[in-house]
Amino acid sequence: MPEACRRSVSAPAPAATLADRVGPLARLRLSRRQLVGRGLAAALLGPTVWTASSAADWSVLPFSQKLDMAVVRAVVRTPPGQLLAAIDRRGVRVLRVRTAASGRPVNPVLAPAPLAEADLLLRAEFLDRYEGRVVLRGDPFCEVPRDTILIRDTATTYTLLHEFLHTQLRPVEACRDDVDTELRFTLDYRRLQTYQRRVYDDPYRLLLPQWRDDLLQAQTEVVQRLYRRLQIGHSQEAIIEKVLAATVDERNPHFDAARRAEGLRYGEAMIDNAIDLHNAVDAAIAFVRDTVRHLREDVRAGVVATAGPQRLDDGDVARVDAMWRQLKPAMARVRAEIEALKRFYAA
Repeated sequence: MPEACRRSVSAPAPAATLADRVGPLARLRLSRRQLVGRGLAAALLGPTVWTASSAADWSVLPFSQKLDMAVVRAVVRTPPGQLLAAIDRRGVRVLRVRTAASGRPVNPVLAPAPLAEADLLLRAEFLDRYEGRVVLRGDPFCEVPRDTILIRDTATTYTLLHEFLHTQLRPVEACRDDVDTELRFTLDYRRLQTYQRRVYDDPYRLLLPQWRDDLLQAQTEVVQRLYRRLQIGHSQEAIIEKVLAATVDERNPHFDAARRAEGLRYGEAMIDNAIDLHNAVDAAIAFVRDTVRHLREDVRAGVVATAGPQRLDDGDVARVDAMWRQLKPAMARVRAEIEALKRFYAA
């Protein structure tokens, strides 16, 4: 599998949302609960997404990912004193991050792990708020000889297992990122937010060809990376917490009721955030398409007069419609995988 398909992951980032106000011409958006529910009765009654292959015990998961459950079960059942060695045998090294004056006890399971070098923590951007972070082999910005877990010495063993599962998730299909997907998506999405807020405030900006072109380009770039961003981010967090909740029970030496409950809430929040992100992008696309159509009708009826560089003819409307049709399959794919993720999490 190309190493570029596997990205470094870390503690959750703040929720990414567009402004709630989408303007008078935007259609109603589906709520988080409506997105996975309305018109989906047949899908919800279908077979579960979490299926396993008897040969290797690979579980096929939402967003085209897979996880070898034999490996998961073997590692989570390992006694505490042998856990670091078990992880190491899977080709993953664990480096400890010293916590200064936290008032929390050092986890004895993590105490034998070597300390992470300050330079590695800097290159990996291990922030003070992080409990753990995975740097995967092949990361172009933080070269490591093996998949590496950076974990705070006061973190729970449950958190260590969470980070380990990040190293075990694999894409079902071969893929290759030509850029840092997370960073590129963040920049593209912020640009889209800026443009959209401006046209929400003044829809008549869409009479200008440059504004339409810039918005369509921004929407296209976000949609092109939306699936991959949710695959390596939101979906992995939710999948891992669900898998741990199912495999680390009260009889397991690593069981932590408080951490388990917190993790399940976190996973649900990641799904909600993915829904918010989908809805925000979908709303942006719909707003531009619908507003351009309405403005064209007003121009044709003489209600709105264009002046200077403003222009909006039938060909312009056709180009916006063509872009909407082009983006529609990618958005439908994202929606379908969010629905699958929601079903998986509720199972």
